[in-house]
Parts: sequence; structure tokens; C-alpha cells
Amino acid sequence: MNIQTRRPDRSPEAIAKRKKAADQARAANIRQGYTNDPILEAANARYVAGEITSDEFVEQMKARFKHG
Repeated sequence: MNIQTRRPDRSPEAIAKRKKAADQARAANIRQGYTNDPILEAANARYVAGEITSDEFVEQMKARFKHG
């Protein structure tokens, strides 16, 4: 990881905004037949808390399905 990477804002307002976005995405996925995925939910929690960036979240999800 690059030390210059900007870390997510961990203010209560920023956390609330990320939580709202994650909840809306989960609701949309449920309407499409989503069932609980513990790995995805754990990554969502880290993103909402500001432990990882949205780019890191995407990379972690992509890495789950890479073959080779």
C-alpha cells in the first residue's frame, strides 16, 4: 500500500453516509435475490467504518473471483 494513499473520512457524518449507501446497495441486491454473504458483509462493515477505501473494497471483491 502506498503511504500517500488518502484514507477515508472517519467522522460520524461520513460513516453515516457510507452506511446509508451500503444499506441501499444491500436492499437493491435483496430485491435481485441476494442471500447473505459473510465475506461481503465483513467488507461492507470495514468500508462503512472507514477502514478501507471504496477502491480497496472493489479490489477485495474482485480478488475473490480471480482464477489462476
